[in-house]
Amino acid sequence: MSLQLRRAEHADRDLLFGWANDDAVRANAFHTEKIPYEKHVVWFDKMMADASVHQYILCDGGTPVGQIRLNVEGSEAYVDYSIAADQRGKGYGSAMLSMLQAMLAGGQIPHAARIVGQVKYGNDASARAFERCGFLRKDLPGYMQYEQDVVRGCY
Repeated sequence: MSLQLRRAEHADRDLLFGWANDDAVRANAFHTEKIPYEKHVVWFDKMMADASVHQYILCDGGTPVGQIRLNVEGSEAYVDYSIAADQRGKGYGSAMLSMLQAMLAGGQIPHAARIVGQVKYGNDASARAFERCGFLRKDLPGYMQYEQDVVRGCY
């Protein structure tokens, strides 16, 4: 694996649209309905212009294999990630989370003091990825919440 986490670019709009509408991604999302393209375009443009949103694409040897996004709200950074359908089961979820932890520890996203991931019950792959990366699990009604404090300079 030759992994790189790069900032999303405007050229990634359609790639992210396809990944977001994958059947398994929709099934594990809190809003399960398919996303219309026009709505995605509006969301994507707003997301790219929002300084509190950090969207990355994971590439393996130059091939995009997944996405991870942080929405920073105050001192908390909420994680959303997904893996391309043909790339699942290869450890990319844990790899992305680990790379994100290193970025946060290195101060690349300075305002985030806590990372938070919310995973629906039954999404065992995402739960395992968060647990492998040392996140603490809280069982809440409807979902599991994974949390971890950011320790600067630790990775």
